[in-house]
Amino acid sequence: MQQESINKAIVRDFYRRAVSQGDLAFAEEIIANDYIQHSLAVKPGKAGLLEALGYMKQMPKPATPAKPFLRLIAEGDYVVTNMSFDWGGKQKVVVDLFRLQDGKVAEHWDAMQDEPESTVNGNSMMDGSLPVDDDKQTFTNKKLVRTLYEQVFINRDTNTCHDLVATDLIQHIPEVSNGLVGLMDYLRQQPDQWSVEKVHHIIGEGDFVVVQSSGRWEQKPTMFYDVVRLSDGKVVEQWGVRQRIE
Repeated sequence: MQQESINKAIVRDFYRRAVSQGDLAFAEEIIANDYIQHSLAVKPGKAGLLEALGYMKQMPKPATPAKPFLRLIAEGDYVVTNMSFDWGGKQKVVVDLFRLQDGKVAEHWDAMQDEPESTVNGNSMMDGSLPVDDDKQTFTNKKLVRTLYEQVFINRDTNTCHDLVATDLIQHIPEVSNGLVGLMDYLRQQPDQWSVEKVHHIIGEGDFVVVQSSGRWEQKPTMFYDVVRLSDGKVVEQWGVRQRIE
């Protein structure tokens, strides 16, 4: 966990100094020269990110800034943050996925979604449990989650849910009801609404696993970033942020 702790500290400093404080000299130092950008909202490369950070520096700061993120999950060279913030009067929920190399930010993916005023499950997109530093179950939990996404979300075998998802699943995806039944009903009744075609990354730390996948939402090409919490060999809580990629 030593490298993961170092990488978490780098990402914390990136948010605190480069994003929040607008320290462009620090950003120049911490961003790799061959930085790869996957966000459609930012121009390519290191120059594009520095330009975006410069633009953000000019924006007015809120009187009471929120914490930069609620969930911070790391494995190997990857760090995932899950946060929310006010942008232009709307509350945004974001998942950022960073790859670090030689102590620098080398690659970045993200998804940003407006948080709705209400959800069918009664939970907000951001509340719920937080990760703890314990990686004992990481390998087992990642294996279980991979099976869930391949069998249930890609192959649409919802019967497999019984072995992988808790009956009292806590759901934070706005359109999906709580419980195992809520997830199964949504997948069966809305087959064209949410379809996963490929899993790209699975990043785990202890009881939390993050899945980056691609597919379609409302028939449009979409990237999905799902965060799940596991307990006793089953998924017990799920969050998700999606981003159109067309």
